[in-house]
Amino acid sequence: MATPEQSVTERVEGPAQPPASSEPAPKLTFEAKNVSIWYGEKRAIENVSLNIASNAVTAIIGPSGCGKSTFLRALNRMHELVPKTRMEGTVLLHGEDLYSKSVDPAIVRRRIGMIFQKSNPFPTMTIGENVVVGLRLNGVRNQKFLNERLEKSLRM
Repeated sequence: MATPEQSVTERVEGPAQPPASSEPAPKLTFEAKNVSIWYGEKRAIENVSLNIASNAVTAIIGPSGCGKSTFLRALNRMHELVPKTRMEGTVLLHGEDLYSKSVDPAIVRRRIGMIFQKSNPFPTMTIGENVVVGLRLNGVRNQKFLNERLEKSLRM
């Protein structure tokens, strides 16, 4: 455990210990255990473990190129879309192994979305079509409902 005198850049071995509390431990949404990802021969991240609790805000911060986006892509299996990429470790969502052979990656990606720092709309669609594309991909066909959601989204 780091002491207040240690530099924030100094690596501390071992898991951080939360302060003792009488409250029950929060339910975990994600559990990532010893996640390592390679792009070809280049290791992008090594043995990253992180628990993300339900109904909590979690920030993943660090300098450009340190593996934040790579790690987040492991949570919804998007890195698998990049050729010559491999992952080791375990990623659980509500206790279910997202990398189990019985889990369809397309379903994982539908359930776990990402919002990118730089917007990248589909070039063949209008902005309105881009706003409601997620609803359409999930089977919503009612045009009145889509128009209402579009209007509400654009007013936010």
